[in-house]
Amino acid sequence: PREVEEAPAAERTNTGSTFARYAVQRVRIEGPLGAEGRVHPANYGRFFSREEPPTDAKERAAYAEEILERFAVRAYRSPVDRATVERLSGLAASVYQRPGETFESGIAHALVAILASPRFLFRVEGTSEGKPGGDEGRFVEVDEYALASRLSYLFWSTMPDEELFGLAAKGELRRQAPAQMKRMLADPRSEEFLRNFVGQWLRTRDVTQVTVDPLSVLGYQTEYEQALAEFQSRRRKGLRSPLTPEEQAARKRLQELRAIAERYNDELKRAMRHETETYVGAIFREDRSLLELLDSDYTYVNEKLADLYGLSGVRGTEMRRVTLPADSARGGVLTQAAVLWVTSNPTRTSPVKRGLFVLDNVLGMPAPPAPAGVPDLEESAKKFGDREPPLRELLAAHRESALCASCHARMDPLGIALENFNALGMWRESEKGEAIDASGQLITGETFKDIRELKKILKERHAAKFYRCVTEKLLTYALGRGLEAGDEQTIDTIVERLSREGGRAGALLQGVVESAPFQKQRRPEVVTVMGVPMEDVTSKEVTATGVTGEGDTAAERADEERQDGNERAPIGLQTGARP
Repeated sequence: PREVEEAPAAERTNTGSTFARYAVQRVRIEGPLGAEGRVHPANYGRFFSREEPPTDAKERAAYAEEILERFAVRAYRSPVDRATVERLSGLAASVYQRPGETFESGIAHALVAILASPRFLFRVEGTSEGKPGGDEGRFVEVDEYALASRLSYLFWSTMPDEELFGLAAKGELRRQAPAQMKRMLADPRSEEFLRNFVGQWLRTRDVTQVTVDPLSVLGYQTEYEQALAEFQSRRRKGLRSPLTPEEQAARKRLQELRAIAERYNDELKRAMRHETETYVGAIFREDRSLLELLDSDYTYVNEKLADLYGLSGVRGTEMRRVTLPADSARGGVLTQAAVLWVTSNPTRTSPVKRGLFVLDNVLGMPAPPAPAGVPDLEESAKKFGDREPPLRELLAAHRESALCASCHARMDPLGIALENFNALGMWRESEKGEAIDASGQLITGETFKDIRELKKILKERHAAKFYRCVTEKLLTYALGRGLEAGDEQTIDTIVERLSREGGRAGALLQGVVESAPFQKQRRPEVVTVMGVPMEDVTSKEVTATGVTGEGDTAAERADEERQDGNERAPIGLQTGARP
């Protein structure tokens, strides 16, 4: 046949020539045909230990059971019984025995059943028989496989590895838990623990989502809008004419302002997040004092973050430890850019948000929600007429309302102490031409003149509150649930240990892992729901349905807890608590 070529678009004319255009709608490739030359897909060997399945029916069934049992043990994170393996093998056989189907397609069908099982989708935990815990036997230790999962999802946010499975199979994991904690924390997979726990506790995971306008914060927004409007107005009058010197100057200034705004991009925000994660990670991995989270003489930066902080001599994108100048106000998580950024408004700082952050995440004393009918902070600005007051004066006017005073007296001094840091996390001495006054007095009576003195007060006089707060946050994360009244004794024990051992991070981790809430669960009971016996349901599980093993309704117990003041607000389910 004659070869027909399509001419380039630029050469097409109406000269009578014939042109053809082709479009590919579908391509189908078959092969390899026959057994010879067969190539397995990638990762085939991870599931199938043989190149080809046996031809004998019994051997093929045994091979299917071997594959499925190995996969199910890992997927369920615990041993599987013979009956389960046989059911899975039967599912596979029901497919691969059909004409035209392959052994692999049958195994894939059974794997789907495993992945759809509640035992994979949820962490179903077994108990150690014959080993009742305290409290008159109401609690029992989880078995070693469940403990392996609790450890791996705490430190790695994923399933246990072979070493944890092996120790669980031998019944030695509980005894070797301290050594395994050190191994897991040193493993690169522990980055997930830092990313998830720090992200929830200190809100670093929000830094790329929170919008802060650099031009507004730095005072360039009005200039930018005026320059943009002037430039656009001039160009509309003569789009084809050359730029005048004034237009060239306006365009250059617009480019300069846009370049300033572009410095505070997602790359810088990620550096902010990595600083806090790396900083907290160093304290845990090096077993340093938790009080260094409040103040220290070092931090971790790369070149972009160092420029934001005004630190010289740092080049490159990698985070590295730097010693802060002797007179630096930085040091500790409160003065790190990620925390300062997420506790700001889009165009300015927010002493209220920052004060609330310190109350909730440092002192463990969250303020109650604002009562209905409380006016916005901006309403207080009307008292100053045409004058735009500093935030300190605005907050003082807001506190004149009796409804506002009780809460703002707790949070405002803490937030004002951070006013020398703008919404971008940069240090400043003044705002709107007036020197910043960051002094204040806590409701406990201590006075301070700036953030340096406040951090010193928190370390020296409120260490126990900080220990309790961090313990509550980490225990909530490790358990994947909110704290209850029964957890108070555990928290007290860990806080006492931290106080004795100088706040070692290792003491906190060991205290959480060795605690009763982490090691045990409620003993399974036989209860009755609407007259029907329900076996193997724990008291906690039945409470969720409205009935407890003692016959009290969940609502009644919730009322009792509220009256006792025992409600706890979790920092959020741990991200790693999924398969």
